[in-house]
Amino acid sequence: MKIVVKFLLSMALFCVTLAVPPAQLQAQCRLCATSAGTDSVSDTASGKTEIPLQIEITANLDFSRMALLSRSGGVVSIDPMSGDKHIQGSIANLGGMALHGEGRLTGEPGRSVRIFLPERIQLSAPNGSTAELEQLETDLPALARLDPSGRLTFAFGGQLRVRGDASGRFRGRIAITADYE
Repeated sequence: MKIVVKFLLSMALFCVTLAVPPAQLQAQCRLCATSAGTDSVSDTASGKTEIPLQIEITANLDFSRMALLSRSGGVVSIDPMSGDKHIQGSIANLGGMALHGEGRLTGEPGRSVRIFLPERIQLSAPNGSTAELEQLETDLPALARLDPSGRLTFAFGGQLRVRGDASGRFRGRIAITADYE
């Protein structure tokens, strides 16, 4: 069973604000919403009943406030383990709190799962500027397991690569995919 969650990520070079709170992000995902005509379990090929995986984003990835110092651009990284922000290149930290993203996976207790993140996402601003979010990773081992209550929390981070002519509030969609092993 595979599930994909897409959510809106909002970043700005000068001031980052998220356009959609995490609770609304889950509601926007039609794959995660339960409909009146579906059961909370599904049948597998072997006839066994399986609880479908669900992903809820509980905290958004936030690079905080930054400013470009020259046309050479730079990279801002957020570590998924610690949440620490690291800046390389011609970018100044203007303060604010950078946060790694956090999510919760729920499903069949004790089952092994894998979570996949895309390698790269193109972000765009209303003024036409672009930036790339890349090297997304979680704090989970390659093979993770849902706990006895069927839950697994995880954090995710990545690198924001900004060219020297970029400015604005960047947005993009990140597809987080989870699957039972």
